[in-house]
Amino acid sequence: MTKSTDDFNYDRLDKRVKNQMKKNHSIFFLIIMCFTVLLFACRKEHTPDPVEPAEPPGAPAKRVLLKDITIPHLPSPYYHFEYNADSLPTKVDFGSGYTIYDVLYKRDTISEMRNNIFVNHDTLRYFYDNAGKLTQIKFIDDANVIYRNVRFSYDGNHVKEINWDRKIGNAFSVDRTLAFTFYPDDNVRTITDYRPSFNGVPEHTIITTFEGYDDKINVDDFSLIHDGIHDHLFLLQGFRLQKNNPRKEILTVDGSPLYTDDYTYIYNSDGTPLTKTGDFLYTGGSDAGKRFVTNSIYTYY
Repeated sequence: MTKSTDDFNYDRLDKRVKNQMKKNHSIFFLIIMCFTVLLFACRKEHTPDPVEPAEPPGAPAKRVLLKDITIPHLPSPYYHFEYNADSLPTKVDFGSGYTIYDVLYKRDTISEMRNNIFVNHDTLRYFYDNAGKLTQIKFIDDANVIYRNVRFSYDGNHVKEINWDRKIGNAFSVDRTLAFTFYPDDNVRTITDYRPSFNGVPEHTIITTFEGYDDKINVDDFSLIHDGIHDHLFLLQGFRLQKNNPRKEILTVDGSPLYTDDYTYIYNSDGTPLTKTGDFLYTGGSDAGKRFVTNSIYTYY
């Protein structure tokens, strides 16, 4: 029997992912705990002088002015955006104030995102190659110390891989890798999220597959690589993961199926989504066979 959207519990879904991983020899949340402990154990290192980002080849087109994404049972709004007169986002709020970023630009290219909440003032500094492609983002704390890097590699115009590393002792160690495949229409087909083994916790691989894209406008592909409350949000610069909206999402954990989510959309007259409703089905784990309704609501300026 299909339950209403009010019955869907995202915390429970997170537990299902963790339980599926537990079946494959570990408890997934230990990964996050280990990384958090190591973050505070890391030695301080002062940053070198920043390098100015290269100028992009040409100014970007005006963007759709997404205001809020609201998801029931999560802090509301889950994402919130504010813009300047050139339609570039200048403020991004995640989790109703969990993190709030001021976005700074070198002309039309993001140079920094600065977290601006009472307990955290990290800076996310963007670096580009001579062709204007984003190559790296450095996470820098209040003491001007680099404690995390995000590195990007490409296959033509598609991002091929994103690696996150964290400083442990005198070296940086990769703790997350995303690998991407794409359809010919430039929409992402698979995202493989690999967490290597660390400190006795075995490796884990989560694969998300997207199918059945529509021909309308996507506004939330940045969220596909955001690790929720566990890591900083950053905006995509110079590449897209989805230009349209998928009608189906399939997720497996360590080779075992966990869920499918079949989406239907209601669109605005300009082709942007107004609502996304999901028919969510557990395909593995103790809740296999159970269904829920998921919902995302989009508003614009």
